[in-house]
Amino acid sequence: MMSTEIIVVDVKTPSDSTLTKVADQLRTGGLVVAPTETQYGLMARADEQSIIERLFHVKGRDMNSPTALFVETANNLGKYGRLNLGVRKLAEAFLPGPLTLVLKSLRDWPPPRVVDGRIGLRCSSAPLVSLLLQRVDFPISATSANRSGRGGNQSVQEIAGEFGTDVDLYLDGGQLTGEPSTVVDCVGDQVRVLREGAITTASIENVIGRSDEQRAE
Repeated sequence: MMSTEIIVVDVKTPSDSTLTKVADQLRTGGLVVAPTETQYGLMARADEQSIIERLFHVKGRDMNSPTALFVETANNLGKYGRLNLGVRKLAEAFLPGPLTLVLKSLRDWPPPRVVDGRIGLRCSSAPLVSLLLQRVDFPISATSANRSGRGGNQSVQEIAGEFGTDVDLYLDGGQLTGEPSTVVDCVGDQVRVLREGAITTASIENVIGRSDEQRAE
């Protein structure tokens, strides 16, 4: 793997060379800090358990704590999780965007990718993330770019000060002050907001309420 590097990136139009470098780093098992539409994420390829274990070791997080996987489009949700009416309505209303959907997993993966039969999926509206997903043939996992139990970091300088050479590549997209993604459990009949973030609970309930009304009609 390459030595630790910090690259300034245009989050809306990242260069081809930057995307290639990130894809290569992830492909070879590296950890990458990159900006999303909400906050900075600590990313790794998600199809190899040893790499996910490295990610959680660096973060200092328990392996039974779930992580989320990025999908390129909302149409890819069904590759990993079971869809229902609530999922479809939330995807139509908010994706791509700052929403993590927890679904019944269709993959038999060990924690933290699948925990208690559930998988978290995220379809980001950040061009950098969607363009990166087009360049790789493996899923990407992301967690917040901070040590477990500590507050969120808003700049790459803060993140690099915390992780140092434990991370292989940092993409500097400037100061990010957004709320984290809202996490919603859609496994059962009742949709539950597990963490309110950039999308309010009221907005989620409004969409689900419309779903219930339409189902009753």
